[in-house]
Amino acid sequence: MTAKNSKVKTNAYAQQLDDLKAKGAHLLKEVGDQWQTPTPLFWGINAKFGPFVHDIFTDGHNSKCPSFYTAEDNALVQDWTKDFAGGVGFANPPYSRPCLDDDNQAITGMIKIIAKALAEREKGAKFVFAIKCAPSEVWWPEQADHVCFVRGRISFELPQWFIPANEKQEASSAGFGMAIVVFDKNWTGERLSYISRDALVKQGKMLLDMVEATAKSQGYIPANIKHRPDDSENGEQIDSSQMDIEDQIARAEKKAIWPNEVIALVEQAFINNPNKQNDYRYQHLCESANSQLLAGKAVADILVDFDLQLTKTQSIQEVA
Repeated sequence: MTAKNSKVKTNAYAQQLDDLKAKGAHLLKEVGDQWQTPTPLFWGINAKFGPFVHDIFTDGHNSKCPSFYTAEDNALVQDWTKDFAGGVGFANPPYSRPCLDDDNQAITGMIKIIAKALAEREKGAKFVFAIKCAPSEVWWPEQADHVCFVRGRISFELPQWFIPANEKQEASSAGFGMAIVVFDKNWTGERLSYISRDALVKQGKMLLDMVEATAKSQGYIPANIKHRPDDSENGEQIDSSQMDIEDQIARAEKKAIWPNEVIALVEQAFINNPNKQNDYRYQHLCESANSQLLAGKAVADILVDFDLQLTKTQSIQEVA
């Protein structure tokens, strides 16, 4: 699934965003909600808390995931639990004051966003927010399952459509403290943790290097895999073969992270339990397999453990 509705404008917020993007020049103060998560930082968060399958708040062109909601879709009226299909969502949410769509439904506003997050969490959705570290704010998610405080200030990036009106408009965003907040009612880890910004960025760059190396080894052009919009500039659909190539790269990237013994073990577990595989479960079993192999546990015993786990999970069709 990609954007839910990328053609019809359904609210004034989306129309104002399109009008802003169409301007011939921009001021920094106009960027507002559209500051973007730096790519290496996103991939570092993805490595630690993903893999992410859905970007919850996007402008339609800056999504970090193959599936996403746009401003036209209004993420706050969508069914995250159904759309993530057992995978993990990601969000760098908008911080503007509450704005309503044409159906009088909130589309922005952190109080509304956190309320929606908690409701979807209770339904079973799993997702991660990269938010300002602001525990004193009334919207701060006290009920989140895990908060990872990032040491080091974060400077977010200007959107690709930004055209500076003059030389004073080329500065990056002011840095601020950030926290990574996990919503997952099945979370069994610690409630609070800390990580350095540099460690996240370093890990993100390592993953990006893997993607590029995999793309080159398979004969793909890296520029073709940076973004995956639903539509070309003239409104025509992307060639399905290109989308298939991107899916292949995503699978290759996933496998590149783990040793061959881990991959073989996990894939055997899913062969034994058909219709149970998705990215979230795959990653979870890879992490578990790697830990158990390092601890010296026999492959046969690990497979028995995985079979027991997977027999208790819903099939992909049931989750969807």
